Amino acid sequence: MAIISRSIVLLFFLTFFNYCLSQDVIELTDANFENLTQMSTGNTSGSWFIKFYAPWCTHCKAISKIWAQLATELKGQVNIAKIDVTTNAKTRKRFKIEGFPTLLFFKNGKMYEYKNNDRSLEAFKNFILETYKSMKAAEPPKPLTPTDIIKDMINEALTNIDRIYKYAFPSLILISSISFGCGFITCFLLSKLFGRKSVQDASKKKKKLNKI
Repeated sequence: MAIISRSIVLLFFLTFFNYCLSQDVIELTDANFENLTQMSTGNTSGSWFIKFYAPWCTHCKAISKIWAQLATELKGQVNIAKIDVTTNAKTRKRFKIEGFPTLLFFKNGKMYEYKNNDRSLEAFKNFILETYKSMKAAEPPKPLTPTDIIKDMINEALTNIDRIYKYAFPSLILISSISFGCGFITCFLLSKLFGRKSVQDASKKKKKLNKI
């Protein structure tokens, strides 16, 4: 009984500890991204290391604990944040996120992408404190305008139409051809079968009439 009680206490402590760690990671959304980061205004709200992730991504899940530890250790020095780009499409399109996780570091109005396969706590710390300086900086993209959103919607619609034309249309033709062929063969066989039976029935009737 004592062992069970200790296990429960330990489990509670670990859960509470992990919860406390996770609170240091800032949760970003489409709604608060610009307001918190001040990325396009030039105003400084500190340096940001942001994980652009998808909930189903195995690699994203694998670094969750390390990301929380990083946020705790660098609290007050660097803002460690994350954003689920599957539910925040505007930010995903703004930064053209295609792979998960995408890790971007923002400092002094510049953007640096973390591309190292080493995703340990020390590697992350070393990157945002030192090694980013040796990388080529990029300008953070501006927030999407209404015109950009409309253009993107049109592009997506055209892309979907193109996919339908390339993949669904040929498949539809193939299925239709196979269905037509099967129907034709079935009708042909049935006509042969019932045609032969009709001939046999007619022959029998003729014989009966001849007998009479």
